[in-house]
Amino acid sequence: AFSHRGLTPKVVFTAADADVIKTYVRLGLGVGIVAKMAVDTKLDSDLVVLDASELFESSITKIGFRRGTFLRGFMCDFIEKFAPHLTREVMAKAI
Repeated sequence: AFSHRGLTPKVVFTAADADVIKTYVRLGLGVGIVAKMAVDTKLDSDLVVLDASELFESSITKIGFRRGTFLRGFMCDFIEKFAPHLTREVMAKAI
């Protein structure tokens, strides 16, 4: 994304965890790039959040679980909330 625009970012710190990145920003160590879903408008109200989606390709998130696993109700609820098109019927067929 950066090279396409002729930019070379200066990366000083990297972290895989969004909370760590946001902590770096709160400490004044620079700017951070996190996924939209990692920002909580209430908890992160002290941060300025700018949409930079045009700089990055769309990413795909997948849900995984071990084949043959009995999916408890709360697991199905989570999956349905995360991806409403994955109904219990769809999950049952996948297992």
